[in-house]
Amino acid sequence: MAKFYAVKVGRKTGVFTTWNETNNLVKGYPNAKFKSFTSEAAANEYLQDKAEVVASFDEGYSAFVDGSFNKGKQQYGSGVVILKDGTVIDELSITGTPDFIESYQIAGETIATLEAIRWAVDHKVDKISIHYDYQGIESWAKGDWKTNKPISEYYKKEFDLLSTKTNVSFVKVKGHSGDKYNDRADYLAGKAADA
Repeated sequence: MAKFYAVKVGRKTGVFTTWNETNNLVKGYPNAKFKSFTSEAAANEYLQDKAEVVASFDEGYSAFVDGSFNKGKQQYGSGVVILKDGTVIDELSITGTPDFIESYQIAGETIATLEAIRWAVDHKVDKISIHYDYQGIESWAKGDWKTNKPISEYYKKEFDLLSTKTNVSFVKVKGHSGDKYNDRADYLAGKAADA
């Protein structure tokens, strides 16, 4: 029986007829989304389901964000790796201010995200995907989580303002899982928290 493999998020998207080709497009790709079907029509229907579509990692602008907290110095840091078409074009390592210190590394996570979006706005980028490992980044932005602490209130307010100037999508990555760009953002955040 023939199989059709629909790749929604991968190095290349579309419907493919061999597992080898499909596997090469999704293996090791952050948050790859794909399914197999017994009919080409069903595979195409899956691709048209907009509810699951996220920005492709290799196309356009992406930012990997992370935060860190240095207990000894009582300081948080933010790390951002910005890519265009899958190639690193900028890195940000931002040492936190005394504001939001009570939120530890979460302050770093949120500031990193806001700085990535500001970078997109400043560089007149009309669309950027934010790759994050702390769920609050997407959940506060979309209003799925309550903003009942100073850091989440600030983040939501700033996100709402910045997201009127560029289109932001979110991609969840697993922290400390060997993803090189997530690890790099973590390193940059740690460096900033140690400054």
